[in-house]
Amino acid sequence: MARYEVAPTKTNLLRLKRDSAFAREGYELLEQKREILIGELFALMDRATKTQGSVNERLKEAYSALENAVLRMGRYRVARLAGAANIKTDISIRTRRIMGVEVPIISAEVEDKPPYFSPADTSFWTDETVQQFKEVLKLLGTLAETTISVINLTREVKKTVRRVNALEKIALPDYEDTLKFITDALEEMERETFYTMKQVKARLEKRRRKRGG
Repeated sequence: MARYEVAPTKTNLLRLKRDSAFAREGYELLEQKREILIGELFALMDRATKTQGSVNERLKEAYSALENAVLRMGRYRVARLAGAANIKTDISIRTRRIMGVEVPIISAEVEDKPPYFSPADTSFWTDETVQQFKEVLKLLGTLAETTISVINLTREVKKTVRRVNALEKIALPDYEDTLKFITDALEEMERETFYTMKQVKARLEKRRRKRGG
């Protein structure tokens, strides 16, 4: 709405007051949404950071176990045992909403069907390697969930901030200025009308006195 580009009438004044109240209510709701989204975003960022740390730690332990297995059994035997592993990963993706924003719920389930090699052909470190990498797979599902959620919420926060700023810095001041313009114009018109009526009354009174005299 361009400032002052309305006729200064009581009808427009009432309409703009309703529109202004509606815009004010929308602004307050968007402010609340922004605060909630930012709180959720910070919580998810903290969770993502912790999950990334857990993934890094698990990967470090998994690769350490793999190195020990290779040192004790040789690269060829470890590679042969890896090819015999009967492990399946099932990834399920659902969604939930945070203040209207769709975020994923990702879970990675590891189906393990041992034994896939003879105990005589293996060692503690091969079992440890398998277990550590299984844990890494599960954590990667959580990491993907939090990372995508952070991205989606960040976009929504930016969009909400733009809307809040547009209302706060443009729309609401325009309404206030336009309402003031119309109110001032109507008051001025009332003063002019009152003055005119007063002049008319004085002239009529003057004529009446002349006729009476």
